[in-house]
Amino acid sequence: MKKILRLILAFIVVAGLSGISGCTEDHQERFEEPPWLGGSSIEILQERGKYNIFLSLMEKANYYEPVSKQLFTLFVPSDSAFNAYFKSVGINSVDDLTKEEAVEIFTLHVLRNPLSRFQLVYEYAWNELQGPKGEYASLYHRKLTSSTTIPYSEKINYLPGRIGETVLVFTDNKYVPLWTAEWFNDYGGAEDGSDYLFMYPRSTWRKGYTSNLKGMNWHSAMVIPNPEIPDELEVRTASGFIYFLDRVVPPMPTIDQYLKDNPQKFGLYYDILQRFATYPSTRVDEQKRVLYKKSYDLISDLALERGPSTDPAVPPQNMWTAFVPTNDVLQTYLDNTVLKYYSSIDSAPRVTLYYILQTQLSANVALLSKMEKSYFNFFGDDTEVSRADIADSYVCSNGVVYESKRVLEPNVFTCVPGELFINKDYSTLLFVLDKAGMLSSLANPESNVTLFAATNEKLEEYGIRYNATNDVIENRGPVDGIWRTMNTLELETFAQDQIHKGLLTDLGGPGGFAEMLSQNYIYYGGNQVYAAENQATNAIANVQEVIRNERNGFLVKVDKPIESRVVMGRVLSGQFSNSVDFSDPDLSEFSKLLVSANMLDARFRDATTKENIPNLKFLAAYKKWTAFIPTNEAMAKARAEGIIPPGWPKTTTGRDSVNNFLKYHFVINNVIFDDGKASGIFDTYFTYKDPLDATKTLNAKIEIMNSPNNLSIKDNSGQIVQVDHANANILVRKGVIHKINTVLNFYN
Repeated sequence: MKKILRLILAFIVVAGLSGISGCTEDHQERFEEPPWLGGSSIEILQERGKYNIFLSLMEKANYYEPVSKQLFTLFVPSDSAFNAYFKSVGINSVDDLTKEEAVEIFTLHVLRNPLSRFQLVYEYAWNELQGPKGEYASLYHRKLTSSTTIPYSEKINYLPGRIGETVLVFTDNKYVPLWTAEWFNDYGGAEDGSDYLFMYPRSTWRKGYTSNLKGMNWHSAMVIPNPEIPDELEVRTASGFIYFLDRVVPPMPTIDQYLKDNPQKFGLYYDILQRFATYPSTRVDEQKRVLYKKSYDLISDLALERGPSTDPAVPPQNMWTAFVPTNDVLQTYLDNTVLKYYSSIDSAPRVTLYYILQTQLSANVALLSKMEKSYFNFFGDDTEVSRADIADSYVCSNGVVYESKRVLEPNVFTCVPGELFINKDYSTLLFVLDKAGMLSSLANPESNVTLFAATNEKLEEYGIRYNATNDVIENRGPVDGIWRTMNTLELETFAQDQIHKGLLTDLGGPGGFAEMLSQNYIYYGGNQVYAAENQATNAIANVQEVIRNERNGFLVKVDKPIESRVVMGRVLSGQFSNSVDFSDPDLSEFSKLLVSANMLDARFRDATTKENIPNLKFLAAYKKWTAFIPTNEAMAKARAEGIIPPGWPKTTTGRDSVNNFLKYHFVINNVIFDDGKASGIFDTYFTYKDPLDATKTLNAKIEIMNSPNNLSIKDNSGQIVQVDHANANILVRKGVIHKINTVLNFYN
């Protein structure tokens, strides 16, 4: 029946073609039966006689009937290729395979749609074929198959609550990579096959092709030109397409499985990796067994078949690359770093292990021709990798494994924060920086930093510790002494207080003031450092050791952390305080006036810690402030001179006048010390209507005359107020306070 239908189809095609050219007898002789009008795929394989094992495998996998009735693309190795494969795995024939094994192998050689070479190379996405001129061209090169890994047994070694449990693991469907000359060109690799052969050193690339054919390999197997039409790779049949392969595509493990199955090489890396393993979902198979899907937390999910491409709306594109050091290489590295300070891997910080593992991984295929020019690791660090670093390679279903002769190090290990990752005495600061997202800012070789580091013991004395059980940073309540999870803002501020963007080279010299990443300021000099809280409590941090990092700065070990937890309101007002009182009683009169003007909330209390923190409400308006605060004596003199009314004004004009008087003592957007560095005209917080244009608002000005330890202010009235160095440079968050003995006056 099939032959009759084929003859009818041939007759229709030939007749149609004859009709186009005319119906003369001479022209009819030009047309022969088209070669692609052969039989079905199965019939062609049977007729050619060298593919019986593939047909036997098809039958054992229960695919004979579907392939005979539906349209498929088949990737077919010859009998000799199968015999070579059987010998390599220690069996004799298809009969030695279980049904599950037959299905796993056969489905790696079949796609459920009939695809020409062009259709294979250019995937259909976003309702259109991504052709040669498309944005993604041939980059969607991974093809979904029906193949899955046969469920395998695995013992859980580190997942809390499940340690020692043995589970059966299942995987999703396999994606087989199609490697073509077009893909290597579009990806910026080498079309000559050198990149392919570096990944597949035991495979073949474009051998025996005609001159006009471009290379195409189905995973580890080369596609052989059509024996009957040597200028083509595809064999068109009545039921789809056949591509002949030079070898069998073996079962494809994920990177996770491959590492697990090769403990003699990668057992140590795999063991550390299991500390991040999870088993988030289950299903029940036909045998009523509970199967678990494996995944990874934080680390790239090397158990996920789809790879890094997680958008379900588009075909998978990328594959992982894993530069996995062998056991001896990794052990030597650990002995010289982490294990110099920690007794075992289990006692090392999780973040340290994370960086060691993740730095070896990339979310893209790393080709030799590209990575020898430039290679950026997972964290975006420019990393040198060469051919000499790679001992061998193996391509898995979701990525490439390069057997590495060295451990790739992230910038965070080789830049200023490096010692924190391996020195157990500084692990709390490491966790603080990690949780606050500050590590990347310390790991740029192009940006110098100075990092102040206090030990775990000193941080806990101050009131900050790491809770390993809950994996959180905690601080001790100043009122009740209770340890609580540190809120995000305070955590980030504390972390940034320890970082200066730049090099502080004269810590032992006369020093000066420096802005920290938090935008708070420190004073340093004479091998001492302090911020606002250090200054207020006289808990000055002493420099113990300065470690010069050749790449980007200094790690400065100090005996106390940089402490900035004093806001301007706490210096101005100590009223109703139920914790440490940082207020200066000599500023109480100005403070009372701020309270009367509703600018200072002296009763503000933190809802969580119950700590009283007087809040100067308008500080949120600008990031930086300098406050010139009159002493009580200066306020009394101003009242005597009528500059300040004896009581709180009852009229709107009177209230505005006092408000403006108060605001005139605050400089916005600048932090000015008496170090001689900042002089000139500055804006205060006091604003008024432009007398020449009522639609505009102007900031009242003051003039700063500054020389070292000698700062003076000229106000709008022409008065010059001298700042006594002994009363200058009171550090607070967001700025500085200077006590002055005369009030500032905007009016003449």
